Amino acid sequence: MPVELFDVELGQPQAPVTAIRSAPVLPLAGEALPSWLLRYAAPLGIAPETLLFGDVEMALAGNPEWWRKPDPRLIDTIVETTGVSPDRVRGLTLLDWPDSGIDDAMPDRFSRQRFVAAKPAQQNRRMSVCPECLSEDDDPYIRRDWLIGWVGACAMHHIKLVRTCPECGGKLRLPSLRTRAHVTLGRCHRCMFDLARAHGHVVPAAAIDLQQRLLDQRPTGNIELPGVGVFDWPVVVALLDALLGVVWLDTKLQNRARLFARVEDDLRCAPLGAADDGSDALTILAWITQPWPRRIQLALGLLNASRVARQMQRWPHLPEPVREWVEAVLLGALPNFVHGADRGWWRPWIDNLPETGDELRAMAMREPLPHRRQRLMALADVRDGMPVDVAAEAADVMPRTLYIWLRRGAKGGLEAALERPVWRYLTEPQARELIEWISTASPYGARWRSDRVVNEARRRFRVEITQHVAQAMLRRYGPWPKRRRLPLKRRLTVAPVYD
Repeated sequence: MPVELFDVELGQPQAPVTAIRSAPVLPLAGEALPSWLLRYAAPLGIAPETLLFGDVEMALAGNPEWWRKPDPRLIDTIVETTGVSPDRVRGLTLLDWPDSGIDDAMPDRFSRQRFVAAKPAQQNRRMSVCPECLSEDDDPYIRRDWLIGWVGACAMHHIKLVRTCPECGGKLRLPSLRTRAHVTLGRCHRCMFDLARAHGHVVPAAAIDLQQRLLDQRPTGNIELPGVGVFDWPVVVALLDALLGVVWLDTKLQNRARLFARVEDDLRCAPLGAADDGSDALTILAWITQPWPRRIQLALGLLNASRVARQMQRWPHLPEPVREWVEAVLLGALPNFVHGADRGWWRPWIDNLPETGDELRAMAMREPLPHRRQRLMALADVRDGMPVDVAAEAADVMPRTLYIWLRRGAKGGLEAALERPVWRYLTEPQARELIEWISTASPYGARWRSDRVVNEARRRFRVEITQHVAQAMLRRYGPWPKRRRLPLKRRLTVAPVYD
């Protein structure tokens, strides 16, 4: 097959730098580096990565969070291509901040989800915005502080930063530098909702002051917490995590509601709700730390939380120097309770119990009463040498509850530890005997009436029980199929007419 040849003329490619410099797009006050690069390439309709970087630079910018601590070669390339001074480009990054900055990259760093979620979701390029700032911008852009994970409020307008689109509910993310589509930084990337129209909730001044203190002192690496001390940034992060852990870990919902009500009353702020975002966490931290240590002591009492020794067991990954600092601060505010000389007097009873841990667990498997199964399993763990705090957590009870069971057992034996008055006017053995009698009924015969149980209790134990108690025993332990309750018919109501 013949090959056709064509004449071609080789010419010098047009340098994009000359065209770009003729109408430069300069960084704005407080802007983040990705935001500026996206605005820089937008007039040309070219992806910023293609416009500014070569193959080597593209490899260096492969990590979505590269801009926080960019490689010096990337800085040199951006300076050479755009003509902006190196100091100005470095000011758009976090290069001047010490350490790796991993705590600054995690969105909602101090939020509740970090303490209760099993595994954090993918968080690449997450961002937050201030609607008031965007409404004031002629050309909307993303501030560097908005991309710091523990920042939750706008210091200028004192409102919460918006992290999800109020229209579609999608998480706000920075566009990739590889995108060729038209980028509008002031709109949601999914539904193009104008984020300047989002509603911003007011944040109390105490939370703004704490956030601004962290922002101002973060580049130095040493943070001063009034009344607490001056610490390195890793110690401060671990300390704030421990304080929030007091709130979120192993505390009851009603106790947290009491604490939140007190915070809202003292700071005169909006309801915290579930405190799922960073601004609410900053509000809680601002209240706990000021004044120190009175507020943390009050929080511990309102939450009925564990002591410091138990709190520190929740952070096994902390480096030993950081752990020592955090433990010293917490112990200075919350001294450990000093027990009397008779502490652990119940220990010989559980250690010398005739039943072994395996035998107690076998008894639990045969036990029909749920609360007795729970107690047998907890006692079996302690019998095998497990610490009381850990055994209580496995049994889903407070440690003091397990201590009560152990003390009752040491005084009255194993049955005393397992006994609990369940039915009115019936002791534990009497209730068990009635339950066994009910369970022997034939499931194919007629259902027993509550009168039969009342009469049996009177005949056996000379004890009067109510119809309600008898019916509850039949419903729970009877062998008959459970009756399906029909839904109640809805009654139509007529609204009153006023003249």
